[in-house]
Amino acid sequence: MTDAAVSQTATAPDGPPPAVGDGRATLAWLTAKRDAAPLWHDETTGSFHVFGHPEMIEILSDPATFSSDFSAMAPPPDPDVPNFMEASLTVTDPPRHGQLRKLVSQAFTPRMVDRLRTRISEVTGELLDAVGDRDRFDLVGDVAYPLPVIVIAEMLGIPAADRDLFRHWAELLLSNSENTQVGTLGEAGYTGDRAEQLRRMSDYLLEHARERRKQPRDDLIGRLVAAEVDGERLTDQQIINFSAFLLLAGHLTTTLLLGNAMLAFGEHPDQVTAVRDDPGLIPAAIEEVLRYRPPVVFLYRLTKQPATIGGVEIPAGRIVVCWIMSANRDERVFTAAERFDVGRQPNPHLTFSHGIHFCLGAPLARAESAIALRALLDRFADIRCGTPVYHQKPDIFGVRELPLDVRRA
Repeated sequence: MTDAAVSQTATAPDGPPPAVGDGRATLAWLTAKRDAAPLWHDETTGSFHVFGHPEMIEILSDPATFSSDFSAMAPPPDPDVPNFMEASLTVTDPPRHGQLRKLVSQAFTPRMVDRLRTRISEVTGELLDAVGDRDRFDLVGDVAYPLPVIVIAEMLGIPAADRDLFRHWAELLLSNSENTQVGTLGEAGYTGDRAEQLRRMSDYLLEHARERRKQPRDDLIGRLVAAEVDGERLTDQQIINFSAFLLLAGHLTTTLLLGNAMLAFGEHPDQVTAVRDDPGLIPAAIEEVLRYRPPVVFLYRLTKQPATIGGVEIPAGRIVVCWIMSANRDERVFTAAERFDVGRQPNPHLTFSHGIHFCLGAPLARAESAIALRALLDRFADIRCGTPVYHQKPDIFGVRELPLDVRRA
């Protein structure tokens, strides 16, 4: 490590990153870190934490140096438990990453998402109709979760009526991040009842894949069954994992984003007034929510070779924690970064990542969120947030429950 790196790390506050919860403690910790230096070496875990926007762009633009594949560091998977990381886009490097991404990328292009807008509007209307005359409802349970799950389930070709199962399985897949120290890989895997439930998920998705082999259909699972990479068909486990990934990634961002949007508007009533007065601001408002309250707090990368970022030397084989929540408030990039501004332009936030791993489902999440937000504002003249129930994870910023008190337009 260079002398510059020593001085930078020495001035940063000590202590592990706190759990996210409502975000206040994490944001305070990140602000102190970012003000001290764009990078910090955590001597407890050996990891390097990146807080600055330009530094993170440099890292995310260089997958040859900063890998997404942690298989060499992770313990061997339990053969009796489905390995949902196999062939996952988020932990695959080039050239395999590009080959796998191509299999489903056409389903998520802006053009394809535009074709889904009518269906998204229909589903949103049906969900709000189901709220009926209630003047209080749970945004997450009644709208923000079922909307994206119904859409992605229909794209995959699986019954949207099973969405309670999907939510249960998604929470199991995410549960390994609980109580995990940031800068480490956490638990080795799933055990006990969690493992049994994930076996059921694997069997469920495998059954749908086998049905497509017997009777091909033009849906995402059908395309995965028919797809070839380098002349080879995907294995059953790869199809299962791809389907599970799409089911999880296809709803999580939108669910968290809508909750974060209502909370941000609740804290900044002048901004919701601006959007009500000019609905054309809704797309920009969605981008500002993504910046200001990012659903994903950080990303991991692994150095494949020594690298120097921001004057700090990072040895090979180290975990690099890329703090999206911090980069999105870097004053070098965002003027008045602590202010929530629905008219902010430009807004180069990193919530959907950057480079080859830019979020595949970003166009869909943007469309779902914009349509749902417009519908909520059109239907209700006044919306007030009750007490939220936050996810208690180190890497997710958002709510599990958010009661809304509403007055109809």
